[in-house]
Amino acid sequence: MIYNLAFSPKVKHIDLTSCTKSASPETAEALFKLLKISGSIETLLLGDTDIAKKLSQQFYVSLGECKTLNTLVLDLPAS
Repeated sequence: MIYNLAFSPKVKHIDLTSCTKSASPETAEALFKLLKISGSIETLLLGDTDIAKKLSQQFYVSLGECKTLNTLVLDLPAS
């Protein structure tokens, strides 16, 4: 579902904050593809999840290439 959001030019804000089920390798791959394809994402909130542990180097490369992203929250949950 996350990957498919990349094809909607109206989606500018994605908030997965505190979504414990979002920390899967499949979600990490979908987020990479989302950033690679989307031309409208401005805000990506991934706080209080373990998704940062699953993100690949490709995600960070596409993050650097993304021209629309203004806000990224990528903090780990408090232990």
